[in-house]
Amino acid sequence: MKPKFRLALTALLVGSANAAVLVNPTGLTNTSGVSEFFPAINIINNTGLSGAADIANYTTITHGTAGAGSAWTTNDPNGAGDYFLATSPGTAAVFTLALDQLYGLTDFVYWGYHFGNPNGNEGREYTLSFSTDGGATFPTSTTVSNPLSTYAVGNATTLSLGGTFTANTVRLDITDNHFGGTSPGGDRIGLGEAKFIGDAVPEPSTGLLGGLALLALLRRRR
Repeated sequence: MKPKFRLALTALLVGSANAAVLVNPTGLTNTSGVSEFFPAINIINNTGLSGAADIANYTTITHGTAGAGSAWTTNDPNGAGDYFLATSPGTAAVFTLALDQLYGLTDFVYWGYHFGNPNGNEGREYTLSFSTDGGATFPTSTTVSNPLSTYAVGNATTLSLGGTFTANTVRLDITDNHFGGTSPGGDRIGLGEAKFIGDAVPEPSTGLLGGLALLALLRRRR
C-alpha cells in the first residue's frame, strides 16, 4: 500500500471513531421481582440529579436526598441486620437495562443512596452482564465494586469494567451493600441513579459506506 493510501485509510478510520458518551438506559425491568419500597424506575429517569448529566459534566452533577420520587430502595426483609444475611437473605436485586443502541461500554457510573450522609444501604458491588441481542442472551459479564465504606453519597462514582463490552442491553445484579461499614444501614439495598460510559457502535451500513468510499479513492488514485 502506497504511503498516501495508507494515510487516507488511517484518516478514514480515525474519522469514523466515536467519542465516548454518557449512556443513559432507556428502559428498566425488575428481572428478579425484588421489592421496591421506592420504585426502581428512579434508577434511570434522572430524578434527583442536580442537572442534565453528560460525559463532560457528570462528575459535577450531584444526586439529592433519597425519596420515593428520586431513588430506589428495597423493603427490609430481615427486620434488622444485613440484607444479604446468609441464613435469610433478601431477594436478589436484578434489573435488565435497555440501551437505545449498541455501545462499547467501558465504565459503570452510579450515584448513591443517602439522606445527606453516607448510608449502609447504598449498593457497592455489582455484577454486570452484557447482551447484543436485546437481552435474549448474556454471554459476557464482569463484577465491579467500591471498597466497604467508600460511599458515593451524592456524587457520581465511576467503576471501570476492566475492558470494553459491546451491548444494547445490560443485566445489573446488585450483590452487596455497605452493611458493616462506617455508616448505619445495610438492611436494604438502595441506589440513586445508574449510567454507563461507552462509544456508540456504528451500524454495519456505516462501515460499508466507509469501505466503499475508500475503495473509490484508491481506484481513482491508480
